[in-house]
Amino acid sequence: MQKVVWLTLSILLMTSTAWAGQDVLEYPSAILDLHDADKGCWMGMDINGRYPAPVVPEQWLVGPPPSEGSAVTFPTDHWVDLGFSGRIVDGDGNDITVVESGQAGEQALLFVTDGADQEYLLTKVAIGTGEQELSNIGIDLRGILLPFVPRALRLVALDRGGLAPGFDLAWARARVSHDCGTQACCPNPVSGSAGINPDTRLMWSPGYLADQHVVFLSTDGSQVRSRKPVVRFPAQPRDANTFEPPVLQLGETYYWCVDELGAADANQVRRGDVWSFTVADCLVIDDFESYVGERLIYEVWQPTMWSGVSVEEVVGDVCQHCMVFGYYYDDYSSRSAVFRRFEESQDWTRAGATVLQLLLYGSLPDPAVAEMYVALSDGVNEQLVPYSQIVDVEGKPDWHVCRVLLEDFHDVDRTNIRGIAVGIHPVAPVQPGEVYRGTISVAEIGLYRTLCLEDRRPKADLTGDCAVDYRDLERLALEWLEERTRVYKVSTPNEPVLWYEFEGNANDSAGEAHGQVEGRVNYVPGVHGQAIHFMNQGDGVSVPQAASVFAGTREAITITFWQRGDDSTHLTDTICCSNYAYGQSNPTLAIHLGCWKNPGYYRWDCGNPWSFNSRLAGKHQDKSEWAGRWNHWAFTKDIRVGPEGQKGRMEIYLNGELYDSRTGTDTPIDGITSFTIGYGWYGYYDGLIDDFQIYDYALSPAEIAYVATGGTGIFPQRPTSAADLDSSDRVDIHDFSILADEWLQDGLWP
Repeated sequence: MQKVVWLTLSILLMTSTAWAGQDVLEYPSAILDLHDADKGCWMGMDINGRYPAPVVPEQWLVGPPPSEGSAVTFPTDHWVDLGFSGRIVDGDGNDITVVESGQAGEQALLFVTDGADQEYLLTKVAIGTGEQELSNIGIDLRGILLPFVPRALRLVALDRGGLAPGFDLAWARARVSHDCGTQACCPNPVSGSAGINPDTRLMWSPGYLADQHVVFLSTDGSQVRSRKPVVRFPAQPRDANTFEPPVLQLGETYYWCVDELGAADANQVRRGDVWSFTVADCLVIDDFESYVGERLIYEVWQPTMWSGVSVEEVVGDVCQHCMVFGYYYDDYSSRSAVFRRFEESQDWTRAGATVLQLLLYGSLPDPAVAEMYVALSDGVNEQLVPYSQIVDVEGKPDWHVCRVLLEDFHDVDRTNIRGIAVGIHPVAPVQPGEVYRGTISVAEIGLYRTLCLEDRRPKADLTGDCAVDYRDLERLALEWLEERTRVYKVSTPNEPVLWYEFEGNANDSAGEAHGQVEGRVNYVPGVHGQAIHFMNQGDGVSVPQAASVFAGTREAITITFWQRGDDSTHLTDTICCSNYAYGQSNPTLAIHLGCWKNPGYYRWDCGNPWSFNSRLAGKHQDKSEWAGRWNHWAFTKDIRVGPEGQKGRMEIYLNGELYDSRTGTDTPIDGITSFTIGYGWYGYYDGLIDDFQIYDYALSPAEIAYVATGGTGIFPQRPTSAADLDSSDRVDIHDFSILADEWLQDGLWP
């Protein structure tokens, strides 16, 4: 769930007061992406430097660090994308600084990105073993040319070093420019950020020739991009660089831009970039994280009679502080509760909130004897809703996700909430001398909009948005009447210059370039006989005679292989790579696949010198393309003039079909003196590879089909489509009828 992250005043001022031409060293303004490969708790160093302690990355890494000793730990395969308020620029000295707490052999990859899909690998950070002290890693951007505007840093943890739990990121800073030229720039919220407060004000740095600013805002990005009048707001005056939008709705993604009107001619419009942000899906009433320091919980949450209240760090497998409510009642005390009174009244209907949710842990009393309840007060009236009216949704083990409709509190003014109570009261007479006690832990109390309950989702909801609409119809149409087994025309290719069948070894079936196996690889059943399994960091296969293998590939090349890597958790893994040195030289050849975070990225680098013009890259379209099965990949490049007169062409084929291509990539494929499979530029690959082949020319589609299928042209069956609603192995009229029966149904609650 996305909680509201309250930015400190210093961050807001840092964005709003920077003037044109000023370059400043800033802390991140937002976390754009965050991945926990273990699906566990984010741990690190607390304010006092104590480890291990549960931490909230959005609070520890956005803005200045809480203390000199605080840090967030990133074990292997964890990563974070840190967004900044402006573009990252080169200046005097180091432009980027990353600080790691401790020296225990940790390694991480550090990228600069556009805040979305484009990235450039700056260096591999390797922390030496030594004292438990801060390590400052400085990066100078001088001489680095990028085809995108850098706005974010991405850190991907590679190795624990054997002595530490992971890369301990204390803080990061970058040199940021707020010089917009004549366009509006530097949006706040940072474009792509999530967990935004629904009451946030939109801020930006204006263009220096602007006389007025026109804001466009909508949940429909196409309307903003086309500047529809319906999403246009009245022009802002010259000295304005903030805009207070209508109340933003929980969980919605908004798109916005600012067009600048010229001072000399009001019809002269300088169109701004379109930005986006996602509002938090929850308004947190209390997450109990603020009672760790000097503020005591019983000063805020007051227990009745002999009840008790305290704070525990971690209860069960919830990674945050919890309020522990110890209830007690007997024949004398008929109710046991803990109550919080709000200093200012709260409107619980704003931002579209309809549901009050509590995350509870512990043994609830026997419902025949006593019942838990939630009560609200508006200062005049109080209303109690018993547990029997609460929807209990299965959450984490031993935890209860309890949801109450706000409309059930019909006797109180929900726009003027002054207090909330959680308690236990008996439903049967308590006999003299009988005592009932227990504990309930509360991890979070928050407000949500209408929720999508999994057990209520329609079968024909193919897009996962909890509704059956035109998006699901489009998905069904894309796979209409497609056969799961595909047959392609084949043509016999020339002999490969390298062929590793991985039949228990890395011998070259095409020649004498036998590979040297590194690490502790395994050999397991593959597509054809056995396959090699890269399981550990350090697993790989190197080609000793790389220079001779690639001697004939200066103008054209093809690399093909079968791959299955759905066990990996990297953002992008290197499948194979030619000679490289982090921070010194980039490889001529590199293949990276990222099928493991839905949807992930792919990169095909081919050319010397390396450049973005010799890269074919993008984002995987859908998880169903690769999940749970073997896939055949083919990567080609030909720098000569093609049949259509285009010079230089790169292509990627997935299971016999053209997946992506580009032209104009005519840099030569030379300078290769080393080559490895299983690791390289972007780190280590986790998974299987079979039938790895290299050709000294660009194979045709028919030749690729021959290589992949052993000459038959018949590809294995694809996984069952989600659009195959009747499980007939074919998307047809019967599936359409199921979708039609559920048309416009949804699984939303309430």
